[in-house]
Amino acid sequence: MPEGPETRRMADKIGSALINKKIDSINYFHPNLKGLNRTKIIIIEVTSRGKAVVIRFDNGMSIITHNQLYGRWTTNYLKTKIKHNRKLRIEFCVDNKAIRLWSATDIKYLKTMDENNHHYIKNLGPDVLDETTTYDVIFKRLIDKKFKNRNLAGLLLNQNFIAGLGNYLRSEILFYSKIMYDKKPKDLNLDEKNSLSKNIKDISIRSYKQKGKTLFENDLMLKYLDSSVKRRRFMVFARKNLRCFICNSKIKKEYISSRRIYYCTVCQR
Repeated sequence: MPEGPETRRMADKIGSALINKKIDSINYFHPNLKGLNRTKIIIIEVTSRGKAVVIRFDNGMSIITHNQLYGRWTTNYLKTKIKHNRKLRIEFCVDNKAIRLWSATDIKYLKTMDENNHHYIKNLGPDVLDETTTYDVIFKRLIDKKFKNRNLAGLLLNQNFIAGLGNYLRSEILFYSKIMYDKKPKDLNLDEKNSLSKNIKDISIRSYKQKGKTLFENDLMLKYLDSSVKRRRFMVFARKNLRCFICNSKIKKEYISSRRIYYCTVCQR
């Protein structure tokens, strides 16, 4: 499933193609959208909430799509031949391009003012990519009695804790924070809590800006990385039995509740 950074980049791409544009044609194929007015609608904003894309119209209505595992937005020229068998759900045509949603099943049309009542959005915690989700906000979530007794392995995937985190971000955040996945927030000292709060935010932003890449390419880190390593995306995720870039020990992999997690036993004390 795409994580918060991927979903935000998806929303950015949709918005760039559609916001305040005269839409030549709109086609809705999902049962929840059939019968909607397909004319004289202007898209005024496209954003993301956690792992959902939110499209807002000038008539005070919104479409919310939670893509889950299979949903996918694409942008193609109208003349491009589609070579897959995905089911088309939404199609906006503008400037000789088609912006399409494929395969998603969780699609809702509702008043913009009611977005927070959407069954997925109402259960979200602060969005990790939102400007209002500061280090301090995240720190307070860590020490909240609702979350402080939960293992970090599960907590960092819990969208009610911080929305937009996911599997690869979890492994990378814990590595940069030098914390093992079986710890609980209550087990951490003040410095560790501050480090974890900072990395939850910073690594998510870095992944968004670097298109899913979490390597920290500053002068301090680059001295550890040769030219082949610079092209890699992650410090530990999907690197089982490969050498840690920092300490040269082998990266380990485990499954926690059927979700894979990667870590370095030396760097993550």
